[in-house]
Amino acid sequence: MKLTPRLTLIFVLYAAALLAGVGLLAYNSGRESLRSAVISELQATAIEKQAALDAWVEDKQAGITRLAADPATIESAAVLLTASPDSPEARDAHDRLLVEIRPRVLGGEFLDLMIIDPQAGQVIAATNPGEEGKFKEDRPFFINGKIGPYVQNLYYSVALQGPAMTAAAPLRTPDGRLLGVLAGRLDLAEMNAIINRRTGLRQTDDAYLVNTSSLFVTQPRLITDPAVLQRGVHTEAVNRCLAGNSGVIEVEDYRNVPAIVVYRWLSERELCLVVKMDQSEAFVPTRAFGGTIAAIGALALLVAAALAVALARSLTRPILALQAGAARFGQGEFALRLPETSRDELGELAHEFNAMATALAQKEAQLRAYAAELEQRVQERTAELRQSNAELEQFAYVASHDLQEPLRAVAGTVQLLQQRYQGKLDARADEFIAHAIDGATRMQTLINDLLTYSRVGTRGKPFEPTDVSTTLKDALANLAVAIRESGAVVTHDALPTVTAERTQLIQLFQNLVGNALKFRSERPPEIHIGVERQDSEWVFSVRDNGIGMEAQYCERIFGVFQRLHTRREYPGTGIGLAICKKIVERHGGRIWVTSEPGRGSTFYFSIPDRR
Repeated sequence: MKLTPRLTLIFVLYAAALLAGVGLLAYNSGRESLRSAVISELQATAIEKQAALDAWVEDKQAGITRLAADPATIESAAVLLTASPDSPEARDAHDRLLVEIRPRVLGGEFLDLMIIDPQAGQVIAATNPGEEGKFKEDRPFFINGKIGPYVQNLYYSVALQGPAMTAAAPLRTPDGRLLGVLAGRLDLAEMNAIINRRTGLRQTDDAYLVNTSSLFVTQPRLITDPAVLQRGVHTEAVNRCLAGNSGVIEVEDYRNVPAIVVYRWLSERELCLVVKMDQSEAFVPTRAFGGTIAAIGALALLVAAALAVALARSLTRPILALQAGAARFGQGEFALRLPETSRDELGELAHEFNAMATALAQKEAQLRAYAAELEQRVQERTAELRQSNAELEQFAYVASHDLQEPLRAVAGTVQLLQQRYQGKLDARADEFIAHAIDGATRMQTLINDLLTYSRVGTRGKPFEPTDVSTTLKDALANLAVAIRESGAVVTHDALPTVTAERTQLIQLFQNLVGNALKFRSERPPEIHIGVERQDSEWVFSVRDNGIGMEAQYCERIFGVFQRLHTRREYPGTGIGLAICKKIVERHGGRIWVTSEPGRGSTFYFSIPDRR
């Protein structure tokens, strides 16, 4: 990626990360503020409903107290409780008492009212005729109603097959004597109306009461089926509330819809008050706020991108000019100079470039002068080398012809002396003649080997595909007599075809196998020629079971005239392995040996696979 889009991308990514961080922080802050406002609203609603419920209970308790203190009610109750049950006075008192209390029922203040005998707990008069004659001696409202005004908390009424609440107050004479207990059953629809009263500003707000049996006491607004009052509710908020706790939680409501729930445990009433709102409605402003933040962020990101492009171009334009100038300067326009239009870092960079260009131009002129001088010297040295090579070739020719000819004449003359005077002179004369013949022969062999060594690089033929198997066969044929006399066994792997000079490859194998035959141990020679492909070259090996050598001599033996034994022990000029090394190096390979005294040697050489 080029510098301009890279700088633009970095700047835009940085701006995007910054905007995303700020936007996310603002969104979370707004959401948290909205959540706090919703929770405060729900808590205020819960407090208001609790206060209204307490006021309603106190109002009902005050109402039953006022009715119990009515003189007419007390007078009629006193006659009814003291007269014989079947007497006319008792019947009149019963009827007058009902006349006194029935308006409270018809007016909706109570669902029904009853007068209870304080001794037996039997209902002696009731607006509901079905209640008369029943005993309420074990009911909390009767037991506590004899002492003072009392409202029994919500309980399950077997007669009604549903929840009920009853208020009670004592009927006393002016002198404080207990005549009976006045009890009135409350209309729970009023309590339901108090709990369900709402402002209508919300769509999913709801409030309800749950008793200690986890049953709905008031009708949830979002469920219209009245049978829900007989259904258990086991949400997390209700479970926590019934454990005696009050608090706020974000959890699924009774419809399995995520909601913000405020729950309060009403210890005096032994009820759980729940006020809730769906999260989807509670956080609607947050989603709108998030959309606004996203739109503002997108606009800001576009502005940042435009600024990034402008800034990147202001930075990269001088750099690109410097790059183009450097490229042209590298192509040889040494007179090129960059305009120094600014005084900032980029202007200083252009100034330094111009200074560098001036210095390099001067250096270039000097280098050209040095190069011309060096080229002249190289040409002179090349001519000298050519002359030297010509003289070396001439020396090789002299060594092979002019020097060998008198050497052959000397050797021939000495051999004639040996043939004619062998045994006719004394022993010393025969020994001298033998030394002269041996020296002439060794000199002739040495000259031939030197000539062969010099011609490896100077008179080599072009490389061509060569079957190594055929080459090895020819080399072994040249050594057939030595192989037969030594009893050697020569084996080889399947050999490849390589690009080489066939004649020199024959000489290479002939020298290596010949050395293995020469430096054999007392055992019959066993020689194996192997090959292995390694990377881009063929690695050949010639392994024998001969006398071996010390590891310290493994490099030395490839030098010219390097010998490890005397000529009497093993004949030779000491040039054979040097010729092998020169042949291998001419083919672009390398040669080395591993050996151990008494256990044989293995010579390795490589030839590149030029295919």
